[in-house]
Amino acid sequence: MSPPDSLSSAVKPPPSAAESNRPARPPAPRWFIWLGWIALAGYAAFLGANMTAVAGGADSSGYLNSARLFAAGKVRTELRVPPEFSGLELKRTHFTPAGLDTFPIHQDLAPVYPTGLPLHLALSGRLLGWKAGPLFMQLLAAVAAIWLCYRTARELGLDYALAGAAAVMLAAFPVFIFSSIQTLSDTLATTWTIAALLLAQRGRAAPGWAAACGAALAIAVLVRPTNVLIAPALVVLLGFNLRRLAWFVLGGVPGALWLGLYNHHVYGGALRSGYGDIFAAFGAEYFAPTAVHFTKWLALFLPPVVLALPFVALACRDTRRRELPGLGLIVAAITGFYLFCAFSHDGWEYLRYIMPAVPALILAALLGVEALARGWGARWPHAFRPVVALALGLWAAGNSWHWTRNLHVLYVSIYERAYEEAAGLVRARVPDHALMVCCNISGTIYFYTGMPTLLFDSVEPEEFVRYAALARSAGRPVYAAVFDIEEEDSIRRRCPGVWTRVASARDIGIWKME
Repeated sequence: MSPPDSLSSAVKPPPSAAESNRPARPPAPRWFIWLGWIALAGYAAFLGANMTAVAGGADSSGYLNSARLFAAGKVRTELRVPPEFSGLELKRTHFTPAGLDTFPIHQDLAPVYPTGLPLHLALSGRLLGWKAGPLFMQLLAAVAAIWLCYRTARELGLDYALAGAAAVMLAAFPVFIFSSIQTLSDTLATTWTIAALLLAQRGRAAPGWAAACGAALAIAVLVRPTNVLIAPALVVLLGFNLRRLAWFVLGGVPGALWLGLYNHHVYGGALRSGYGDIFAAFGAEYFAPTAVHFTKWLALFLPPVVLALPFVALACRDTRRRELPGLGLIVAAITGFYLFCAFSHDGWEYLRYIMPAVPALILAALLGVEALARGWGARWPHAFRPVVALALGLWAAGNSWHWTRNLHVLYVSIYERAYEEAAGLVRARVPDHALMVCCNISGTIYFYTGMPTLLFDSVEPEEFVRYAALARSAGRPVYAAVFDIEEEDSIRRRCPGVWTRVASARDIGIWKME
């Protein structure tokens, strides 16, 4: 009888040359593990102290309105139109709040955003309530992304110190903080992308992991459809093995079926979305300014050497294994897509569109550090990796401290809470059956009240006069909730009448038509 070692080697093929060159992964020391958990808890407390989950602007109100529909077992709802307007030839867009829309195939109101984030919010809202639930979900997504980034780095064979640096660089990235402290899809899209990346590496060991990778990809696509672009990278990481790839595809089937059925029912086609013709916003002329914009802000928000280190890994045979092209494909696919988008270079905040690619960029850079450690850094075998990891972590933290303050990233919660305060004033000062004139706050009014919303930016003065007359004749008061900068275009120009300001929430005024 063959000894166990012989039997094992007969069943399991020997590792490839590339896999045999993978660096050993001694376990992290206990003190480092405890330090990591303490740091993660402190980071969670920092995010929690600055986090808000408010149905504010079009994005956050759109996601939360969609989530509440899912929690109620619905995907569409009736348009809120006062019954006294039933005899008019209405334009449905006049009463459609931000984040929701009407579609030709039905008369209902439906969300314009993908279903991934709302489904997460609906589950947390049902379990923990609509105040604590969304906050918990947002916090969990951010913390999970940091932990998954560390675990993925370890799965790549990186030293525990370098894996810790990966987690620190992602956590400190100002755009990650920006997207994590409000109800946006970017952090959750990043979390599921990293999960798919981690599972793809493990998928080479067992078909169950490959199926889980497919499921993680499906959820990532439900959160943000452009995450489908990482599928080729996951195939590279899984390896071209038909059995593994079959399990990978099977894992993604339930998510794909849900996406197709939902799109068909709500938008009229499995491949349609609430965004309409998104490709109208893309063009070759946006490539150059967006490339400069992305490069500039990535170099400011991350240690700039991160942009060069992946090429160091590419030049070294030991780190030029399948993981590096897999990471490179993720960065190239997601960043390359948004390089051609008209509004990707409008501000630093728009780097959130490429957030799912940032962990892959960081991990590829750390493979570059590993390449250096195996080269001239080998003369300091015990010091090189931890010293470089510490330097990169401190550099990223310093950048984050500077830019988070200068760009007022943490003011987001203040801006968003103004919407909630305004909604509270509306509930307290405005009759429940009032007609609310609004625009940017329309999604907020729809979420926190049962009032119909009339969007001033879509009506002409003569149309408003007709609406107001019918409402008042039916005993329905007319109020407005508008930002100070909207006053001139709303109650002064498009909505003529005598208006009195009755309350204010920061720069949002509540007005009554006399």
